[in-house]
Amino acid sequence: MVRVLPLPGGIGAQMVGLDLSRELTDEERQSVMAAWTEYGLLLVRDPRADDAAQLRLSNLFGKPEPSATPQLNDPYNDVMMTLAYEPGDPKGQFKQHYAIGGIERAGWLGWHWDQSFMPTIVRGAVLRMTSPAKLMGRTGFIDAIAAYDRLPDMLKTRIEDLEVVYEFNPDFASGQFGFPEDIRKLVVTGDDPAKAMRFPPVIHPLVIRQPETGRKVLKLSPMHARYILGMDRAESDALLAEVADRLVNTGHTYFHDWQTNDMLVWDNWRMIHSAEGVPLDCPRSARRTTISGDYNVGRYLDDALDREREVERIVD
Repeated sequence: MVRVLPLPGGIGAQMVGLDLSRELTDEERQSVMAAWTEYGLLLVRDPRADDAAQLRLSNLFGKPEPSATPQLNDPYNDVMMTLAYEPGDPKGQFKQHYAIGGIERAGWLGWHWDQSFMPTIVRGAVLRMTSPAKLMGRTGFIDAIAAYDRLPDMLKTRIEDLEVVYEFNPDFASGQFGFPEDIRKLVVTGDDPAKAMRFPPVIHPLVIRQPETGRKVLKLSPMHARYILGMDRAESDALLAEVADRLVNTGHTYFHDWQTNDMLVWDNWRMIHSAEGVPLDCPRSARRTTISGDYNVGRYLDDALDREREVERIVD
């Protein structure tokens, strides 16, 4: 029997008794999907989990798609991506390191939802930690439905019909809204291919509704947000700073301490997430699948551009 146990802090839930070594029954699928709609973040804890189990879980929520960064794809299965950090590897995936809170770290990512700098938004992702870091390495989540509900009524009214312009920015120390004030970029040898990529600016609404329930979602991705469309820049900066600070309130976060082969699946239209990173001498490795989909309300700032056109993509 599958049981649903809320995770600490009221964000997400653990699916206990879910056996992904086989195909699930209809009743089990319904239980998972009901929990997904209610919580937006699900943990499956099974040290025996493997690629097959991860794909069974992924397929419950939609069709897995090849990762946005082809060089990370498994050569035998292009919907399975490896995310790994190995200290001292000159060909490593993480080309830029940061110091935050006095700790130098690799693989740090601030609060965001995936692909905010694209007009089409993936449905979600499944992350399985095959080799957890011995220190740090947690992944954080914030429920943007609960974040919207916490806003003062006057602020809800003010942001109801606003739209935010997003543009890809690989430099996380350049003044993003809601990011740590003490963040410092470290000097790293080797070129980061992400820095050479260019994405046209896109527009997303600041408030959306959850399709299944109609609940409102505070749809802000602090990492790549630039300004509010049609608003004076100083006013826009002040408003985005206020909204971002309320969204990333440390009293309403869940940071997952990984065990071997834990799997987390999150709703990318609802949850924002972050990566704590690891100390520079600490390896770790994970496998990720991305679930395709699109909420169909994003668009390019340049309305001459077709939102369905083929473009470069990257994992963020």
